[in-house]
Amino acid sequence: LTCTMARGRNNNRTSHGDGGGAIHSANMAINKEQEYKEGVKKLQNRATMTAELLTEGGEIETFLMEADPDNAEGFLLAQRNRLKAIAEGNAKQWDEIENFVQAVKDVRGDVQRQNQSSASAAGGEGEGEAAAAGADDPPDYERSIQEAVEKVRLSKESDPNHVPLEEHEMVMSLREKLGEKVKKRARNDDDDDLEIVNNVGSDDVHALKCPITGMFFEDPVRNKVCGHTYDRKGLNQLFSTRKTKCPIPGCSNNTLSLSQVEVDDEMKLKVRRHKTREEAAKKKRDLDETMDDDEEGGGYTVLE
Repeated sequence: LTCTMARGRNNNRTSHGDGGGAIHSANMAINKEQEYKEGVKKLQNRATMTAELLTEGGEIETFLMEADPDNAEGFLLAQRNRLKAIAEGNAKQWDEIENFVQAVKDVRGDVQRQNQSSASAAGGEGEGEAAAAGADDPPDYERSIQEAVEKVRLSKESDPNHVPLEEHEMVMSLREKLGEKVKKRARNDDDDDLEIVNNVGSDDVHALKCPITGMFFEDPVRNKVCGHTYDRKGLNQLFSTRKTKCPIPGCSNNTLSLSQVEVDDEMKLKVRRHKTREEAAKKKRDLDETMDDDEEGGGYTVLE
């Protein structure tokens, strides 16, 4: 990633002007922050969905404990530890992206201030001479970014409110999906730790339905601003009435738009799991009723 801005030093001789190439490259890198994070989010979503399948007391654990009680516990422990390691890796990469983007912003600011200072000091013909001299010996932006990244990292780690990797939101969320009892520290105060136990027994049917249409989600999208999920069809219905307030009671998001939402793969999985369980339960009921009918109609009829 550091090469993105570093390549800008070769553009200093172009129409961008002294340092302009580096600033242009820096802006491109900064604007791609969400693109960098998208890959991490996809990996985390997959890990989260897998964690739900391997949750303590879940269907897979029950099946494995019955089928192979001698090896099931060790297997499940290994897989859960692997998922937690993946979540920690995702959290680390997420932080590194944020550190890099902040470092690029800092270096860009330094370059802009240097350009302003040089322009003020040179003036007139001297400005062109100074620019030509700078072009002969371009600064090492790559090294500047690397040093800035390290500075940002150390600054964060020295912050009293810094959250260690093992307590990152991604890691804690995945542990909850696994059914672990976790503690989350309250932010910006000295209150005691808040203990949160994820209810993983079964999906709340109400939570699997769109708050707009009242139907099960078919194409769920999650709001990145307020965290609420809607069905895309329901969202389009809402926009057709020119309403831009999140339909969840009490939500303060009054600027709802399509740019705020993204596909909710986790909700898709929950709905699919619920429907699969419902179909299996219906088949079992039908089978039980058929067997009951057979028993009631069984035996011999004696003819006299």
